[in-house]
Amino acid sequence: MDFSSRLSDDLEPNDFFRAVENRRARGLPLLDLTVSNPTQAGLEYPQEEIQRALAEGAGHAYRPDPRGLPAARAAIVEYYRAHGRAPAPESIVLASGTSEAYAHLFKLMCDPGESILSPKPSYPLVELVAELEGVAAHPYPLTGKDRRWQVASLFENLTPGARAVVAVSPNNPTGSMLTAKELRAVGGFCASNELALIVDEVFLDYPAPEREGDVVSAVDNQDVLTFTLGGLSKSCGLPQMKLAWIAVSGPQPEARQALSRLEFIADAFLSVGTPVQQAAPALLALGKPVREQIRRRVNANDALLREILKGRPEASIAPREGGWNAVISLPAGSDDEEFSLNLLESRGVLVQPGFLYDYDDPVLVISLLTPPEEFRDGARRIGDCLAATPV
Repeated sequence: MDFSSRLSDDLEPNDFFRAVENRRARGLPLLDLTVSNPTQAGLEYPQEEIQRALAEGAGHAYRPDPRGLPAARAAIVEYYRAHGRAPAPESIVLASGTSEAYAHLFKLMCDPGESILSPKPSYPLVELVAELEGVAAHPYPLTGKDRRWQVASLFENLTPGARAVVAVSPNNPTGSMLTAKELRAVGGFCASNELALIVDEVFLDYPAPEREGDVVSAVDNQDVLTFTLGGLSKSCGLPQMKLAWIAVSGPQPEARQALSRLEFIADAFLSVGTPVQQAAPALLALGKPVREQIRRRVNANDALLREILKGRPEASIAPREGGWNAVISLPAGSDDEEFSLNLLESRGVLVQPGFLYDYDDPVLVISLLTPPEEFRDGARRIGDCLAATPV
């Protein structure tokens, strides 16, 4: 039987993940510093209120709207209003998650064999979804110590058949955020090359304390056809609710045409359940204290990590403008997979080696969402392992 070439013939986990599963299978203790699921991070949720909102939504008759129920889209508008933006409700299309949102956009913008530009380093979701849609993902580097967006790197990596540029802000895992100037520059590049701009803002609510006044959303960007992604997974710490959105902005009539076509695509799937759409206004409101907990946790763990590793010449922590990951640079010439495996076997600490995010240089990626006591213990063990590793 021949299967689609969209999938590799080798779907086995790599050596690193095999080692992790082997340790778990042996029942050995594991300090997991890769926690990215908020519901597994020891946060307090208003469970009764969430259940009540969903139960009330479950009783509604099924009257699907391809773009999503008006009440849910209106609640998303209010969410952005708190960020100083006000997209129109009719500019928003709901999806079951950002993975599906990306898939819809790749269907909308690309014929099979065409391409998008995606940032490097970054979480490898974009490349995977593009591959499954028959679209090529060509990386462009985030450059400099702060992993910034440079139009020069976009020009250098522009390929024939490119249809869109993806920007993740704050980026996962680098934590770098698009500034207003960078957004204008990237938008100008896209406009001059007839490319759409896709801005993934799922970590919008989690800037570093010193960057809170600099948060820029692309949700009402008018410079170029722009698709802005968000969702309950990060904004409310509710990945199980499976509600995300695409906000369309840009010059008319391009934006109107894109919305019409996107509505047609969404109508073919109608993937978002009625209960979560009806509950969306309540969930977004109930998400506020959860967001506050996440901010406090992430910022406290970031400060703690920097204190524990302070003064260690063998490692440095990359600047973080937002998001909930920390990136620790290893000495030049190190092998991040080898170091991560050693850390796992000798000290029982699970981190992510940078190669998983397409880093060229050796780094470790850890989650600042980890519960505090586990995080403190794990950070100290990382410091001990660094001290014991020949430079």
